[in-house]
Amino acid sequence: MKGINGLALVFISMILFSCSPEKEKVKLPVPAETSIDIDKVAVSLPDAKDVELVNSNCVTCHSLRYIEMQPDMNRKGWDKIVKKMVKMYGAPIADTTIVNRIVDYLATVKGKK
Repeated sequence: MKGINGLALVFISMILFSCSPEKEKVKLPVPAETSIDIDKVAVSLPDAKDVELVNSNCVTCHSLRYIEMQPDMNRKGWDKIVKKMVKMYGAPIADTTIVNRIVDYLATVKGKK
């Protein structure tokens, strides 16, 4: 008896739902501009020693904007982050000398003041 009542309730709900008036579709605004001026949105890191190492190694996994958005950290903090990128996320930087130079760059331009 319980199964029949439950089944009847589902059936009645389906009928009522199918008879309800159709909801009005939401119209999304169309953007006025459909192209992006890359010069307006592009990010470039501050010029300092080894900026090209960061540009060539870090952007294989994420944008430069991601680096720019990070909080300022001391060298120890940047060292931890860069080594985590290599070890846990597989950043393709095998040479520890390059890792250290990238850390030095980040500590210079995004170091805690």
